[in-house]
This record gives sequence, C-alpha cells and structure tokens, in this order.
Amino acid sequence: MSRTTKIAAVASAAVAATATATVALTASPALAVNTGTFTATLNGTMVIDAGVPASCTSSVLKGTVLSGGVNASYTSASAGGCGVTVTPGALPWSGTFSGTTVKINNFSMSAIGCTYGGTLTGTASATNFPFTATFTNQVVPKTSGFLCPSSAKITAKYDYKQP
Repeated sequence: MSRTTKIAAVASAAVAATATATVALTASPALAVNTGTFTATLNGTMVIDAGVPASCTSSVLKGTVLSGGVNASYTSASAGGCGVTVTPGALPWSGTFSGTTVKINNFSMSAIGCTYGGTLTGTASATNFPFTATFTNQVVPKTSGFLCPSSAKITAKYDYKQP
C-alpha cells in the first residue's frame, strides 16, 4: 500500500470514528415522564387471584413523579367493589417510568387475613402522560397470613394522568 493510500485509509477511519462518536453523544437520553403529581384510575376490573379471584371495580393510585422523570412515589391507593375488603398497605410505594415500562415497587394489598406484595411491571401505551398502563398476571408472593396461598396474580389496567 502506498504512503498516500495509507494516509487516506487512516483519515477515512478517523472520519468514521468521529461520526460514530457524534451519533453516540447526541443520542436521546432515556425516556422520562413529566415531573409532578399524577393520578392513576382503574380502567376496567382489577383481578387479584390467590386461588379464589377477587374482582375489584374501582381503584385509584396517587403519587408524584420525582425530579428526573424516572422515579415515582405512590402516596395513596384504594381498591373497592371487590366483594371482600381489600386494603392497600405499606405506603408509600416506589416506582419507575422508563420508556413504555411502568414498575410499582413495594406494592402491598391485604384481604381476608392474607397480604401479598412485591413488584408489578406493566406496559404503558405512551412514553409520557396521559397513558394507560397494563399489568397482566403479575405474580406477587405472600408476605403474611395463615393458611394463605404462597402467591397471588394481579391483573389491572390503569389510566395515568397529570392535573
């Protein structure tokens, strides 16, 4: 290879490396939602199945998206129309929003002497408010109770919005 060809090859490689670095540096950061308060209202029915399914017809989650738009704090939760008393517990719950993935950590609900809790992972219909998050067959372990099944499955769809 001639000296001119070698210089051209090195220059071409340097241009390609610079273009690659420019693309990497200008890529968008991880998707995040708007900071501030939010409300998530049950859309349809929430089913909590611990051997015998309980279908709840109302539920509201409220919280705040923290600075950065990725982490959240769920400060209140309710469940009603379940046929049995279902009580959310261990609030606040933490959570995250990342692209179209919504997580609720430290989730906890009790009914008929059994408490179940863990992490729910759902899929959001959009990457920012308003969106619908769908949680399908999320298995959470029993955290307390006597003669309770070892886990429960949670299925619910929530409409998230900000004021």
